[in-house]
This record gives sequence, C-alpha cells and structure tokens, in this order.
Amino acid sequence: MKKKHFVSLVTMIKDSLYAHRMADWNNRKVSETVAEIITKKFAKYIKEQEGLEKLGKSEEDFIIPPNNLNK
Repeated sequence: MKKKHFVSLVTMIKDSLYAHRMADWNNRKVSETVAEIITKKFAKYIKEQEGLEKLGKSEEDFIIPPNNLNK
C-alpha cells in the first residue's frame, strides 16, 4: 500500500470514530457497523485511485487552484 493510501485510511478511521463517538461501544453491533462503514469508504477510495492511475492522473490533477491561480 502506498503511503498516501495509508494516510487516507488512518484519516477515514479517525473521522468515522469521531462521528460515532456517542455510540454505545459496548454493543457489538456498533463496532461491526462502524467497521463496515470504514471498509466500504476505503474500498470506494481505492477504486477511485485505481481509476485515476489507469488514466495516468492523480487527485492533484483535478484540484482547482484558489483564486484562479492557474490563469
């Protein structure tokens, strides 16, 4: 796994855990649901990244510079 993918995964985990911070973590269903959410988000992210790589592009190629700095 590339470092940027690992960083994205860590960010997704942190964001998901924060979003579900009020959940009843003693309930096994909660942890299963959150794990499933994180897995689906990461799978979608990887699929998007693979598509960009096939095109020879990266996320940076699609970022619009602030204040139209590219003009």
